[in-house]
Amino acid sequence: MSQMLPRRTVITFDPLTEHLKNLQPDEVNALHMMQGVYSNQIALTTAVISLQHQAINSDNDLHGLADSVAANTLPRLTPICNEIKENLNNG
Repeated sequence: MSQMLPRRTVITFDPLTEHLKNLQPDEVNALHMMQGVYSNQIALTTAVISLQHQAINSDNDLHGLADSVAANTLPRLTPICNEIKENLNNG
């Protein structure tokens, strides 16, 4: 018993491709810069995860891992926490 598969629709107009074809040179440079930043961010994240994984596997240094996570996370969360407190006090 064979079933007929529906045909895939052929897209003749892709808005994203058309938009990318019409970018100005400075927009292309900005796009390449963002792509480089994103690639660097991925590489750094991978390195940090690898180091943390190695720290856990090597000597079960969970305290060191917790210190590392806190040192990387808390400075980013402090301004957000202060803003929330300010909004709660004013609202």
